[in-house]
Amino acid sequence: MIEASPNQLNHLDLLSGLMRRFAETGDAVDGLQWALPYVLETLSAEAGSLFLHRPDEGVLECAVCVGPVDVTGLKVPQDKGLVGRAFTEGQGELVADATKDKAHFRNADSDSGFQTLSTATAPVQSKDKSFGAIQAINRRNGDEIGNFTKSDLTLLEALAEILALALSNVELTQQAISDQLLQRDLSQAEEAQASLLPAPDPDGFAAGHVIPARQLSGDFFDHMRVGNRLAFCQGDVAGKGITASLMMARSIALFRRLARENTSASTMANAINNEFLDVQSDKFVTFAVGWLDCETGDVQFVNCGHGAAIIVRGDSDALDTIESQTIPLGLAPYTDEELQEHQFNVTNAHLFLTTDGITEAEFKGREVGLSGLASLSRRLPGQSAVEKVQGIIALFEQEKLSTHDDATILVVTRPTSTTQEAV
Repeated sequence: MIEASPNQLNHLDLLSGLMRRFAETGDAVDGLQWALPYVLETLSAEAGSLFLHRPDEGVLECAVCVGPVDVTGLKVPQDKGLVGRAFTEGQGELVADATKDKAHFRNADSDSGFQTLSTATAPVQSKDKSFGAIQAINRRNGDEIGNFTKSDLTLLEALAEILALALSNVELTQQAISDQLLQRDLSQAEEAQASLLPAPDPDGFAAGHVIPARQLSGDFFDHMRVGNRLAFCQGDVAGKGITASLMMARSIALFRRLARENTSASTMANAINNEFLDVQSDKFVTFAVGWLDCETGDVQFVNCGHGAAIIVRGDSDALDTIESQTIPLGLAPYTDEELQEHQFNVTNAHLFLTTDGITEAEFKGREVGLSGLASLSRRLPGQSAVEKVQGIIALFEQEKLSTHDDATILVVTRPTSTTQEAV
């Protein structure tokens, strides 16, 4: 059995102690504040410091200092001084007489009154990142200053490696915590966004669904009953993420307020557009809005820069398409002529409002398009809006339809079985 030398045991005690303290506190610098005096005693060094890299300032800053002079907070340009050289070159080194080395950062000595002679310096670096450098200063041989040895540098480099590992773990832990907090915030925002979307109309007049490409979508739809009428809308905010989702929430809030006031479709579109122009948002919103008379099936409808809507009739292969009649919301004021309402009837028919994620979805390797959507609709059982929506969404869930964008569908209809009593 080979026995470890006393010096090796000291090294093992040092490294295990540093790791134990890091595990207890999660603070690598705090661990080094315990370890550095031990290291300097082992090396018979008069002083020592840990310099950490501050990339935003381009400096190395003294984070831990042991010795007769406290230079904690001292900042050295990252490419200057002996610590800067070790950091930049990524190599440990021994210097017998710092006063004769041009790289020595003499300002620190002149400011503190401490004289740096011999040094051992090691970079604190992991495989992917350099964190700084650690330095031992002035090896004591009794009352005289001697030179550090290669074994001294080996111990210092071993400490630097452990410290780099600890600092890497700290960064990974902090990133994980940050990611968890962000994920929690996104999940809460996702829940809040989903809560804004309405459940299917209980009498089958309207239903919709959003399949977000990411957690937060810029697509939206809404519908609400006001007496014997149903107001409905669908929109697509330019962009994605949190900003788009906030714009989506604002659009829905404005729609609901105006719908409760029985505002016409054209007036709603104009009022929401003016709101967006007043706040000078850099976002725009494609938007389609209308009213359904639940007793007659008559619809008044306006399309502001949104994708074409289609009317699919159960007793005909003909397809009625309602193209956009003006620019999206938030770009410029509208004229009365731009907002002339389309009028049609959806008794025994289905009005489909979609975003690109639906019409550009692929079915058996080919883009669905509006005609393909109409064909799929005719094959689906049931006549209520929710049955049509569920049938389309099921195709996505079964991976018969695939899309890479936010996919939103809204169906508005007046089923032939609907009666005045049901309303």
